[in-house]
Amino acid sequence: MPYYDGSWHMFSQHERREFGRKQRAAARQKWHAKWISKQTLKSERLWTDKAIHQFLGQPRDAGPIKAWLRKDVLAAEEKEDFKAWMQKRRAEVASMETRKVILRVSQK
Repeated sequence: MPYYDGSWHMFSQHERREFGRKQRAAARQKWHAKWISKQTLKSERLWTDKAIHQFLGQPRDAGPIKAWLRKDVLAAEEKEDFKAWMQKRRAEVASMETRKVILRVSQK
């Protein structure tokens, strides 16, 4: 039988949960300061699978998932060929958004 010192009674369940939440948030923030996941590249930075493969190559092991170092992503985004690609990509996304608005208006 393990040793029991009763220390878990020192804090309420709410305090223990809040402490755990803060620890997870700090770990998450630390991870995201160093790494960028594929999901983040695609959803927040407008990358596509093809662009990821072309400009970044294979991901690295970043704990339980595979990701790219933030510094490598920022370096890739500074290259002229990437900037030209991103300009086209933003135009495509803007065009798609315009089409969505037109469809919504026409359906009303």
